[in-house]
Amino acid sequence: MRPEIVKQWDDRKHILEVFFKENKQSEYSTYLQIVKKLMEFVIIDAKGYGDKWEQKWNLKDIRELDFGDYQGDLIFFIPRETYQPSADEILVTTVSYGSCSGCDTLQGICGYRESDLPSDQQVQDYMSLALHLVQNMKLLYESDEVNW
Repeated sequence: MRPEIVKQWDDRKHILEVFFKENKQSEYSTYLQIVKKLMEFVIIDAKGYGDKWEQKWNLKDIRELDFGDYQGDLIFFIPRETYQPSADEILVTTVSYGSCSGCDTLQGICGYRESDLPSDQQVQDYMSLALHLVQNMKLLYESDEVNW
C-alpha cells in the first residue's frame, strides 16, 4: 500500500463511516458504489505521487472489469482527473465476489435488506470491506519500477 493512501484512510475513514450509518444500504449495495464512496470521501486526492499528481481522481470514469459469472474478481480502474490519463495515472483495486450471502462479502453484510439503515455491526463490516479495498489499491503502472 502506498503511504499516501494509508494516510488518507487514517485521516478520513470516519467520514465514510458516518455515510454508512446515515444512509440506506441501497445507496451502496454494489461494490462499484462502495468504491466510488470510498474515493469521494476518503481517497480524495492524488498528492504524493510526484508533481503531476496534484489533481483529483475521476470518479465519473471509474471502470469495472469482471471476468466472472457466479463468482470471480472485480477489478476497478480509477483514473486521475485529466484528459486521456496514461497507465501510470490509474489507481486500481480488486475485490472477490460470490453468488450468495455465504460466499459474497457484500451480500453477507447487507442481509438482502437494502432499504434499511445498517446496524452498528453492518457499519463495521462495510468499513472492513472498504479497508480491504484500500489495502488492495496500487497504481496500475509505475514507470520508475519497471525493468524490461
